[in-house]
Amino acid sequence: MLSHSPKLKKAAFLSEQRLDAVIGGRLLNAGWLCSSLGLSVLQMRLLAQSWVQGREALASALVASAWLAGSLLATTLLSGSRRGSARHWGTGLLLCAFVQLALPVLQPLPVSLWPATAELGLLAGFSSLLGNAWLLQRRPWPAVDERIALTRAALGTMFGLSVVWLLPAWSGLLSIMGLLPLLALDYWPEASAPLPTPGRMVDNWFDLTEGARRWRLQLTFDWLLQGGWWRYLLRRGQLGLVLLASPLAIALGSIWNAVPTPFASILQEQGTLPTLFWLLLGQALALGLAFALQVPLRGILGPPDRLIPEQWRPWCQAVALCQPFLMAICLLALGLPNLQTPAWLTISLSLYTLAATVWGILLPRLRPSLSTVIFSQRHLLPPGLSLDQGQLAYERAQEEHVNRFLFVVEGLLTLLLTPLAGWLTERWTVDGLLIISGRGLLITLVLLVSLVGSWQMIRYRTKESQPAVWRPTPWERVRYPQGQPSPSGAASARQEHASLIEEIEQFLQKRHYE
Repeated sequence: MLSHSPKLKKAAFLSEQRLDAVIGGRLLNAGWLCSSLGLSVLQMRLLAQSWVQGREALASALVASAWLAGSLLATTLLSGSRRGSARHWGTGLLLCAFVQLALPVLQPLPVSLWPATAELGLLAGFSSLLGNAWLLQRRPWPAVDERIALTRAALGTMFGLSVVWLLPAWSGLLSIMGLLPLLALDYWPEASAPLPTPGRMVDNWFDLTEGARRWRLQLTFDWLLQGGWWRYLLRRGQLGLVLLASPLAIALGSIWNAVPTPFASILQEQGTLPTLFWLLLGQALALGLAFALQVPLRGILGPPDRLIPEQWRPWCQAVALCQPFLMAICLLALGLPNLQTPAWLTISLSLYTLAATVWGILLPRLRPSLSTVIFSQRHLLPPGLSLDQGQLAYERAQEEHVNRFLFVVEGLLTLLLTPLAGWLTERWTVDGLLIISGRGLLITLVLLVSLVGSWQMIRYRTKESQPAVWRPTPWERVRYPQGQPSPSGAASARQEHASLIEEIEQFLQKRHYE
């Protein structure tokens, strides 16, 4: 019995660590969600204040663009800070929230429209910079769950809008109360946190164990200008999905940044502000339904870092392609004059939320990262496979560069199109903008799906008509030492060097069909 006591102590210690990680993850998820919703309340307070200055949708959209600019800056430049910086960002945001308490709610400031818009825009950009940088900091806690991030994206705007317009006198206090849970976790003693504190020693140890990650390769901007991102997405087979997802994110992002505040003002004029509560409740129910559907489908839709089984991938692609059409139809229904009752508005927005959530769940799984592809299917690769760490580092650098490029382009275009959406709201009203946007999205989606489908069919037939050329895989190239000619001779030497991920995916597809 004594000989097994060290093993029992080790097992008890590991089980206690797992329990601490689970509890810590739930605490962080709850605090992160409360803080993100509190940040949404701060955003909607500023947008509402800009609206009451002159009831100009363009002014409100400009303040929303300033908020987007701060968020983009925080996400691209300030999300990799280390040790102890989270509490500093959170404290700065809390002080900024106290400054906002001095502003009147739904009452004009004693200045003219455009100077007030400039002041509110600066405050919005600064608050967004602090808030988003705070939420993105690395902490000695488990990572934020995917469902929590989707909840923030789905409910953030409507939650902030409902609190500000239904409870204007309490909105500032509620936003500050929402920020406190995550800030309390940031001031939690680091020795009691469930994970090691991010720092230079932990980072260096992690990089050494990750092999290719310690190369720290960086690609030049000329690679993007020469179409490197296009060729990379084409080689990965993700170009069609990106051409569909990016315009959709830009169009919907600009609309939902410009429309909600004028929409709430219309409800206030009509005396139907409680409709906001029913819209929020419908969104919450739709979100819960989407998450409940994941439970019986957990064998197909696992965590984001797992691949969809090959036999279910076509079905998931078909379901995912239906969601943008459903979102466009719901956007059109929100603006139709015959569907303006609270019940129909709730149904339309709930269906939109359900489609957007399903789209947000399926899109990352249909665009798996390089690490996910290799790690999830490592048991199918030949035994003793040793991948070239230099090539793997280069592939990861390409992937990171392309993802950052797409994110920045989408953010900048959304930022620029939001004032245009606000200006169009003044000319066409909220309902007119929603109707025209819904019709335009439907037509654009039909054209995009038709063009991408035709292009992929032509590419597939061209590939099938060409004779197969022998090309060694990464593990087959190891068998031929330097100086020994390969079986393909000069033909393979003239063949363009394929990417590592393309070769691995081709091998996995071959194993599946065999």
